[in-house]
Amino acid sequence: MTDGDMGGALWRFALEVYRKPGVADACLLLQDRHGCNVPLLLFAAWAGAERGVLLTADEVATASSVVGAWHGEVVEALRAVRRRLKHGPPPAPDNATAKLRAQIQAVEIDAERIELETLAGFLPERRDDIGITATLANLALAAALAENIESSDSLRTIANAALSP
Repeated sequence: MTDGDMGGALWRFALEVYRKPGVADACLLLQDRHGCNVPLLLFAAWAGAERGVLLTADEVATASSVVGAWHGEVVEALRAVRRRLKHGPPPAPDNATAKLRAQIQAVEIDAERIELETLAGFLPERRDDIGITATLANLALAAALAENIESSDSLRTIANAALSP
C-alpha cells in the first residue's frame, strides 16, 4: 500500500470510528479537558486495530512531533476561530457569521485530514499484535503526550469503536 493509500485508509477509518456512539464525546473530552491531539489518537487506534502494529513510545513521540506545528498552528488555530464565532465577537453570532463558521469548520476538517495523511506515513512496516491490547496500548501512548490523563473509559470507548465492525 502506498503512502497515499495509507492516508486514505486512515482517513476513512477515522471518519467511521468518530461517527460511532460515544466516540465523538470521548475524543472531545480528551481534547478539551486533557489537551489530547485527536488525529494522533485516531492514528494510534488505527495502527493497532487495523494494522496490528504495537507502537513504541518513540514512534508515537516522533509522529506527534512531525505534525505538532501543523496541529498547533493550523488545526487548533482554526478550531479556536470557529469556536469563538459561536458566541461572538459582534456581529457574531448571526446568519452571516454562522455561514463563515461552517466554512471554517470545513477547512478545519481538511486540515485534520492532511494531518492524518501525514501521520499515516509514520506507520512502521511490521505487524506485532492484533486487537484490543495493541489498540489500547497505542492510545495510552498517544494520550500520555497530553496532560493529566485519567480518562481510561474514553480511551476504551475509542478502542472498542476502532475494533468493532
